[in-house]
Amino acid sequence: MKVFRYTTGPIMVNTYLVYDETGKGFIVDPGGYSKQLAEKIREERLDVEYIIITHGHGDHMGGVDEFKAEFPQLKVIAYCGEKDFLENADLNSSIELFGRPITVKADKFVKDREQLEVGSMELTFAFTPGHTPGGMSIIMEGYVFSGDTLFNSSVGRTDFYGGDFGALIKSIRERLFVLPDNTVVLPGHMEKTTIGYEKENNPFVR
Repeated sequence: MKVFRYTTGPIMVNTYLVYDETGKGFIVDPGGYSKQLAEKIREERLDVEYIIITHGHGDHMGGVDEFKAEFPQLKVIAYCGEKDFLENADLNSSIELFGRPITVKADKFVKDREQLEVGSMELTFAFTPGHTPGGMSIIMEGYVFSGDTLFNSSVGRTDFYGGDFGALIKSIRERLFVLPDNTVVLPGHMEKTTIGYEKENNPFVR
């Protein structure tokens, strides 16, 4: 498996391009359009099948329309409890975070612990509310894409509409900290970290 990180959009979201040895892949949280990411797809002749949105804030999905226009085969995946955020700019803070209203229609809504195979990769979707009511993380062998739930030595904000600090900490402790300590955390902002490091050092959840 190969993972490439691109910072996109005005809030500098970590957008990830992930693919395996078969060339099958997916994009996580396209906060804005990235010419470099698109060129990587074409150069490697990748079969990128999905855009996966960890949560429905506008700064994490501002590039969906442009990527879908360029790669029409892309299907958008989000958690079933996040439909209202994706489709309602008054809820998803897109004007506040991105400077314009953003809405997205998901092609597939997933449930907690639902799994998806992309090439040789197996993804498990974990419901991790708190930053938003329907936020999720994407768990793979050795990795977790944590969106805005868990950061390097920090956690996601809960002062936006629908935020719940207690739910966020519970999500981290019960859904993420149960993963092996060497699991690499690929967050929506900031640098990567590991579950073990955060268990020992994160001041919000120690």
